[in-house]
Amino acid sequence: MTAVSLYAATPIDRLMQHDDMRRASVGVYIADVDTREVLAQCNADKALVPASLVKLFTATAVMKSYNDAMRWHTHVGYTGCVVDTILHGDIVVRGAIDPSLANGSSVQPTTAFLDSLLGALSQLHIRRITGRVVVDASVCAMGGWAEWMAEDLGFYYGAACFGANYKGNEYQLYLHTDSVGSQPRILGVSMPTPELYYHNHLVVGAKDRSEVYTAPYSPHCVLMGTLPAHRDSVALRCAMPDAPLFMAHDLHQALHRAGIVVDGTPATDRTLCEEGESIPHIEHQLYVHASDSLGEMLREMLHNSNNLYAESLLRYVALSRDTIASLPTALSYERSILSGMGIDTLAINLTDGSGLSRKNVATPQLLASLLIEAYRDTAIGNRLLSKLPQAGREGTVRYLFSRHTLPGTLRLKSGSMGGVLCYAGYYQHAGKTYAVVLMSNNHSAKSSVVRGYYERLLHDIFAPL
Repeated sequence: MTAVSLYAATPIDRLMQHDDMRRASVGVYIADVDTREVLAQCNADKALVPASLVKLFTATAVMKSYNDAMRWHTHVGYTGCVVDTILHGDIVVRGAIDPSLANGSSVQPTTAFLDSLLGALSQLHIRRITGRVVVDASVCAMGGWAEWMAEDLGFYYGAACFGANYKGNEYQLYLHTDSVGSQPRILGVSMPTPELYYHNHLVVGAKDRSEVYTAPYSPHCVLMGTLPAHRDSVALRCAMPDAPLFMAHDLHQALHRAGIVVDGTPATDRTLCEEGESIPHIEHQLYVHASDSLGEMLREMLHNSNNLYAESLLRYVALSRDTIASLPTALSYERSILSGMGIDTLAINLTDGSGLSRKNVATPQLLASLLIEAYRDTAIGNRLLSKLPQAGREGTVRYLFSRHTLPGTLRLKSGSMGGVLCYAGYYQHAGKTYAVVLMSNNHSAKSSVVRGYYERLLHDIFAPL
């Protein structure tokens, strides 16, 4: 990977003259947020796949709609009545799209929700429930993942968003491997699940190149590819195909372990509707669970590029306009928010909140415009800046400038997938703030190599300032 010329005319020329970047689609836009003076640009109006830079649009829409202290509330209650130690009715959980519920990424203990529910039942001395555990996820319309690639849906990062999210909508599937050429053996899963059917076509090989295929609401899971040899236990982080139903089953088993017998089969609003039954409504409140604050959830989304948080936050925006959150409503409202900020929405195509879809496109200049307008907006301003991870230190940008430094502070959101590596955010130095957008699609270099090219580019642009 030798540059054609060691003395390119500009930093961007030097980037583009590397052999492994010649066929790439590269976009650069760097501008002063106060004066809008452009320091560097390349293919400013070229539509490129931004990957997780889409989360910047999601963050902007959410911050324009709600303050950082805002929390979402999951309600837990029951129907019927309690006689002696028997509840003659159902336990009902009314979901709130909260991605932090029992999530290992939450600032709350993962057991907080379950412990509080068991504590509330204990106060009523309930030892038996004649009905069921019902998880009502109807606050969020089903669907919204059709734009994602099939190979992403089975893994944790491709977990669908539901009206009731639980434990990050992921579980671990454990397998044992022997010698190369043999078939891995399924050991079990990390939590109680509804009935699942695993079609195991995995083979033991040299590396972990496993593939997990499933579909939302489907009980079938196809395993393909390879896993490394001689491992006592390999954990695959799988997406829950139906998080509300997983939640209902997990709560059912937790009640059983606590000595509370539940007669009925776990259910959700979806399974009840498919069976022609009505969804029970909470008649008596047991517990209200508050999510992490919006500020904390935004930080998790931007620091660790959490897709479930992004999809949940975007859908919650729809509740500003409707009683049921849907992706089309959320995207429409997001677009109107951006338009109201003076953003040219014709220069983008957004199909989700996380950037997992390859149908998302944005131009470098549009992304820079978003950063500039957001920085100058009193409702967003420092809120967005403070939640972006610092390059070389935090989150998904901890490896950028980890061995080299710039004189100022660089806070960026990263976006990456196969053949895509992008960064967008702010550089601050000597009292000045700059919007920075770096995008590359279809390069042949490894991400670590492209990252190095970006470091050289930014150093050459900012070091002389």
